[in-house]
Amino acid sequence: MKGTVKVLKEGFGFIKTDEAEGDVFFHVSELKGVQFDDLEEGVTVLEFEMGEGRNGKKQAVNVMLAED
Repeated sequence: MKGTVKVLKEGFGFIKTDEAEGDVFFHVSELKGVQFDDLEEGVTVLEFEMGEGRNGKKQAVNVMLAED
């Protein structure tokens, strides 16, 4: 799936995508090739998969961002 970083909080955020209902949660541990501190809202998410978080809820996993 693809999308855009919509919201960033301390150690997590949400991705807006047309492919999923509502915004998709992601945890800092699922970022690939980027540091959380380097993220900004509005950045394009090149690819992510839907997976299951520790709490059993759906979340984005293997989150990769588009390069500048």
